[in-house]
Amino acid sequence: MLKAVEIINSNPYKIVCKFNTGEIREINLENLILESNSLVNKEKLLDPAFFNKAAIGNFGELFWENAAYIRDLKGEMISCEFDLSPEFVYFNSKNI
Repeated sequence: MLKAVEIINSNPYKIVCKFNTGEIREINLENLILESNSLVNKEKLLDPAFFNKAAIGNFGELFWENAAYIRDLKGEMISCEFDLSPEFVYFNSKNI
């Protein structure tokens, strides 16, 4: 099971992270952010200070707190995290 285990560097809009395979990989997320749907808070993610707050979750995913929205049972929009699975990051990144 692939997992990101460490964020080595984060510069808008690239993240370099180490995986549990020992590989160090870089992913460029600019196009993903720009092309994302309305449930992603693009304004926040395009802010360099916010982008650099990327973290690694319990399952090795990359995530940003309060960077997306979901509807609750009443139909109201509430803030939630935006995350990228470790598999997505791995297979859309390059080995460096």
